Amino acid sequence: MHNCGEKYSTGSSGVPGIATWQLSLAAPGASPYCAAMDRTLFLVLVGVISPFLASFFSVLIHRIPRKQGWVAGRSRCPACGHALGLPELLPILGWLAYGGRCRYCRAPVAFRYLLLELLVTGLLLFAAWRDGPSALFARDALFIALVTVLSFIDLDTMELPHRFTLAGVASGLAFAAFGVGPHWPRALIGAGLGYLLPLLLSLTYKRVRGQAGMGGGDFVLLAMIGAHVGPGGAVLAFLVGVLAGSVIGLVMIARARKGESIGRLAVPFGPFLALGGLVAVFWGPPLIQAYLRLSGLAR
Repeated sequence: MHNCGEKYSTGSSGVPGIATWQLSLAAPGASPYCAAMDRTLFLVLVGVISPFLASFFSVLIHRIPRKQGWVAGRSRCPACGHALGLPELLPILGWLAYGGRCRYCRAPVAFRYLLLELLVTGLLLFAAWRDGPSALFARDALFIALVTVLSFIDLDTMELPHRFTLAGVASGLAFAAFGVGPHWPRALIGAGLGYLLPLLLSLTYKRVRGQAGMGGGDFVLLAMIGAHVGPGGAVLAFLVGVLAGSVIGLVMIARARKGESIGRLAVPFGPFLALGGLVAVFWGPPLIQAYLRLSGLAR
């Protein structure tokens, strides 16, 4: 029997899967078994709340581009207009229980709602497992929320609302000012570099093709990412975004009908930058260090 009030001291956690840093999340001097219990409870809590957050994100994604209020008013079936009840509004389970169809008119409900709920839940659980109940998790959870909402809005409208991107820049700098994430000067440099990289690419594309390759929302989105991960992370996110966007663009061109103008195949760049941002947030430092070592710039 282990008493969670019992003092415990060791150089390592002594429990498989529990690192030393995670002991600090429990009460001072608590045993590693109590730290394991605290982490498990935190993961359960995040796992329960995350699908409901994702469902709320769906409301934002649908209503904000249409300039509809996102607080008042019940969600309704877009086909028959019937107000959705509790069974249909249950995230993940509601979609699965009715086979992806409206309970009343049996019109199909887009798979993207289920995809969004699973995606957000998975990302938040991964962040919770990595960060534990900490200020870093708060930062990462907010970042995941922002890039998710922005990505789906960009897919729908080819726009990235500044109310979210600018709020993301401010939150990244604020977390950095309180010691969460990169140091404040690096966060500021990351935001500036993040704005400049897509701007330069867009100007180059316009000079070559005669039309802008990106919108101003993409510039601010990468600035938001840079504020959270610093200059190195901004460059990594940009490169991942360009690579992923290029691959998808080439696939679309290959599948385009003969005679269709390539210039009409507009692809929103925001989701690719968001993907790069997530890579930079979760795996940025080791990837950057590995590159520096391979290039001989670091030992």
